[in-house]
Amino acid sequence: MTINKAQVQKNFSQNAITYDQYAVVQKEMARELFLKIKSTGRNFRKILEIGCGTGFLTELLASEYPLAQITAIDIAPEMIVVAREKLAIFPNINYIEADGEKLKGDNISVDRSFDLIVSNVVFQWFTDYAAAFIQYHAFLEPTGYLIYSTLGAGTFKELYVCLQDGNEGKSSCTLGDHKIHNRRETFIGNRYLQKAMVNAGFQLAGVEQVIKIEYFNSCRYFLRALKMIGAHNHLTEELAEQGLGSGIFSLIKKYDARFLDERGVPATYQCLYGWGQRTDYD
Repeated sequence: MTINKAQVQKNFSQNAITYDQYAVVQKEMARELFLKIKSTGRNFRKILEIGCGTGFLTELLASEYPLAQITAIDIAPEMIVVAREKLAIFPNINYIEADGEKLKGDNISVDRSFDLIVSNVVFQWFTDYAAAFIQYHAFLEPTGYLIYSTLGAGTFKELYVCLQDGNEGKSSCTLGDHKIHNRRETFIGNRYLQKAMVNAGFQLAGVEQVIKIEYFNSCRYFLRALKMIGAHNHLTEELAEQGLGSGIFSLIKKYDARFLDERGVPATYQCLYGWGQRTDYD
């Protein structure tokens, strides 16, 4: 399964207005990511944010670093509209509609350098995040940082167990080992991230994992929340690939029957926080 960037752009644009209401875990991750940025002790002056969305992390950065020039990009134009309106009081933010994997074009000059590149819950939508890391390394000045969060392969493990139930005959998928059937992995494997950063030239690279669980009244509420933030593209493509079509109703019944308890139904997020520094002076 490949990433349909046009559909991703459309989904996030259509749900830009409702994103802030439903993006609970994404906001938690942004706050935690911001603390990791502050922990560097650096007074950043040129910041590139990949996938600014509605501007939640952008606002934290603009408030903490008022003298910094912030370039905030997003693939979804309506997300930028919302962010621009929310953050109109900050004169130091420049917004650009662009794909975070393709920055070496007309929008951002390749010789432009940043001392911080940051991204919150975006890389899981990339086709080739390893190639993106190489690109970001080239955009950083010496001693500059790449600090980001993304979602790991254990994310929504409950959902993929239920999807597997409707896809018998392929390799097993269990809650214990998080194996997925034969397809492109929806989320990034933790063990590949640090290797990709080192291969891109980053020093002092590291990845930290935090597991978060969000509870919903039922699977229907969980899937609605995904749609309201524009993050349902993976699910619809997965259903189509399995030939389930309108099998969404069967999926909901399986999910509730298997996971519903007095707290509701869980949705697991494997939150990955990565960082790396460019230390060469070539």
